[in-house]
Amino acid sequence: MKSIRKNVFFNQSTTLTRLCALTDGVYAIVLTLLVLDLKFPETPGLTEAKIIDDLVKQIPNFFSYLVSFFVVGTLWIKHHMVLNPLTKCNEGTFGLNFVHLLFVTLTPYTASLFGHYGEDPIVVFLFSGSIGLAAFSLHILHWSIVAKSEWYGEDVAEEWKHPNWLMAYPATVLAVISMSLSFISVTGAILVWVIFPLSLVLYSFSARGKK
Repeated sequence: MKSIRKNVFFNQSTTLTRLCALTDGVYAIVLTLLVLDLKFPETPGLTEAKIIDDLVKQIPNFFSYLVSFFVVGTLWIKHHMVLNPLTKCNEGTFGLNFVHLLFVTLTPYTASLFGHYGEDPIVVFLFSGSIGLAAFSLHILHWSIVAKSEWYGEDVAEEWKHPNWLMAYPATVLAVISMSLSFISVTGAILVWVIFPLSLVLYSFSARGKK
C-alpha cells in the first residue's frame, strides 16, 4: 500500500512543480545571502581617501561575490534546463536534488570565508570545492535523469540527452584545477575562476554550431 501511494505521488506533475518551486526558493535565498557579506563603511565622517581605501580592502569580497553569484546563477539556469523536459520523477530525483541543494547552500559560507581569508590555501580549497560539488551534484542529477527515457518525450533536444559533459558543467573541472593549485599558487587558483565565464561562452557557441 505504501509503495502504491509513493508511486502515485511521484508520478504526479504537481510533484515536479513543487520540487522546482522549492529549488527556486533555495536558490533565491542563496543569491540574497551572498550580497550580505558586502559591507559599507560604518564610521561616519570618513574622507574620500579612507572610503576608497576601505573599498579596495573589500576587493576579495567583491570577487568572491561575483564568482559565486555567477556560478550559482548559472547552476540555477542549468537546473531549470535539466528538469524542464520531465513529466515525472521518483524519490531518487528528490534525493539527488537535495544533495545538490546541500552544496549550493554552502556557497555563501565559503564565499564569505574567501572574502575574508582569500590568501589562505585551505580557504581557496574549500571555496572551490563547494562550487565544484554543487556543479558535480547537478551533473549527476542530469545524468540520472537522462537514463530514464520514459520520463521525457522523444522530441527532447539531442544536446540535452547527450551533452558534452565537460563543457556543460565546466565549474566541476575548474574547481578540481583550482583546488589542485591552491596549495601551489593561491593567485593561480583564484585566476582559474576568471576562465569560468569564457568557458560558458565557448559552450554556447559550440551548442549553436550543432543546431
